[in-house]
Formats: sequence, structure tokens, C-alpha cells
Amino acid sequence: MMNKGLNLIKTLITIAISLVIGIITIALTSSEPLNAIDAFFRGPFSNSYFFGNMLASSIPLILTGLAASIAFSASAFNLGLEGQVYFSALVGTFLAVKLSSLPVFLLIIVVFAASSLAGGLLAAISGYLKAKWNVNELISSLLVSYTIIYVTDFFVEGPFKDPMAGLSASPYFSEKLMFSKILPPSNLHTGIFIALGIVVFMYFVCKKSNLGFEICITGRNKLFSKYAGISIGKIMIISMMISGVLAGLAGMIDVFGIHGRVIRGFSAGYGWNGIAVALIARSNPILVIPAALFFAFLESGANVGSILSDITPEVARIIQSVVFYLVTAEGLLSFIKSRKKVKTDD
Repeated sequence: MMNKGLNLIKTLITIAISLVIGIITIALTSSEPLNAIDAFFRGPFSNSYFFGNMLASSIPLILTGLAASIAFSASAFNLGLEGQVYFSALVGTFLAVKLSSLPVFLLIIVVFAASSLAGGLLAAISGYLKAKWNVNELISSLLVSYTIIYVTDFFVEGPFKDPMAGLSASPYFSEKLMFSKILPPSNLHTGIFIALGIVVFMYFVCKKSNLGFEICITGRNKLFSKYAGISIGKIMIISMMISGVLAGLAGMIDVFGIHGRVIRGFSAGYGWNGIAVALIARSNPILVIPAALFFAFLESGANVGSILSDITPEVARIIQSVVFYLVTAEGLLSFIKSRKKVKTDD
């Protein structure tokens, strides 16, 4: 209990330092620092449009944060979230366009099942390589991700490109498949309830099921897991696959809620920010929600600040980067220490 309280204090201090650095950065770069700071911090809550967009931005981060958390729990590191989100959205969109003659309900099931499976299989590659030949999953997942991002770009810019589009994007799928909007004209959609439902479901899987117990035990002490008869290789593959499935859902829900098609690079940052979200939440599925909202607030504050004040988008991105590095540094060190402990026990 004491460790949990100490971890919370560390996280809050890290976030506070990040925000202070953000304030200093704005003050040094803005001709009207007070107005700019006010726009950055209060802008996302100033009206329903900005607030809705902030919540919409949190949806993919909730799912990618949850995806990273599952991998962390097994002492694994899924650096392929970016590619898994992007490619899964392509797979789902392709099926939504090509199988448009199917009944809507059946098509939704097919699309989400296929996109989830696509993300899961991509992540499972790294899990299998780790289990079979002890290939470092950080390297393998990152390499697979980079490769699949270029593959996805190829299809979006070539064979699957909408010839009528003025940008690199796929054709639109039927509007009947799109999620209903909440707080229009903002981007907030009913997919947020699906994301929250997935969080609750994964919480019970992690905390109440045998699979969750085996994942956590394997992540904490591999030697004990061996003596308990748990197949470490199987758990590695399963945890990575679940992580990829969640990343795939993040991509498809974002496309179904906002874009209606795959746009080149639409998911940039979802994976890396998801890792940061998981580190802030310390791999707790429920705490992923406020952590994702925090990162969504930073993004929304940057966007609104550039509209309502003289903050440039570049300065806003710098602030986000500083926050990212400071927030992830402490959590990443903790993860590396726990990983070394697991190897020592092994």
C-alpha cells in the first residue's frame, strides 16, 4: 500500500514538473504569455466543441495505453503499437468497402474481428520469436511495425487509394457503419463507450481470471512461474497478441468514429503516446483512463492554444515532447529495473 502511495506521488510530481516546464516554454515564446497559458489550460474546457474533441482524442489512447499495459504486465515491451493500429485500420476499412453488400450488423462484426486479428497477429510474431528463439521483442516489434507502416502507406497511396481524393486516403465506407456523434460538431462519438467497456473487461481479465494471474506472475517472477507449471513462452505470445488486438481495435474505432476511411498517417503518435499512458498508469487498466485523458488534454490544449493565442503548433508540439520524455522517464526506469529483476530470477 505504501509503495502504491509513493508511486502515485512520484507520478504527480513528474506531471507537475512537466506542466511547469510547459508554462515556462509558453511564457518565453509568446508575446502575450498570460493569454497563451490561459488558452492552453482552459481552452479544452471552454466549449462543448473543444471538450468533445479532447475526449475523442482520448479514445485511441485509452486502447493503446491498455495494449501497452498488458504487455508490460508480462514483462514484455510492445513497440509495434503504431504499426498495429495503422495496419488494422487498413484491413478493417478494406473489408468494409469490399464487403459493403453484407448486412450492416454482420459487416461490423466481420470488420472488427478482422482488424483485431490483424493487430493481434502482428504482435504475436514478436511474442513467438521471443518464446521460440529469445529474440528481443523490443527490436522485433519495432522492426515489424516500421515494415508494416510502409506496407500500409503503399496500399493507401497506390492500389487502395481513392482516385477522387485530394490526399493519400482510401475510399470511404458506408456511413451506416459510422459511430453516432456525441456533442456535435465535435469528433466525440459513441466509440468511447466501447473503449470504456473494454477497459472494464480487461480489468476483470487481469485481476480476476487465471490468465490474468498467469500473466502477472510471469511478469513479476519467471522462476516462480516455471515452478508453478506456467508456460512462459505461451504467456509471452498470448500477452503480446492481446496487446496487438487492443491496438487493432484502437485503429478501427478511430476510423469508424471520425474518418470513415484510412488516411495516410492518421494514427501517428497513438502507439508511442499509448506507451506513455501505460507508464503513467503503471499498467493498471483502470488508471489508463485518467492517464489517457491527461495526454488528450495536452493535445487539445496545444490545438486550442494555437487557435486562441499566438502559440504556434511547433511550440505546442515541443511542450508535448517535453511532457512525454519527463513522464515516461521515471516509468521506463521502473520497468527496466523490474525486467532486470525478472532476468536475475530466471
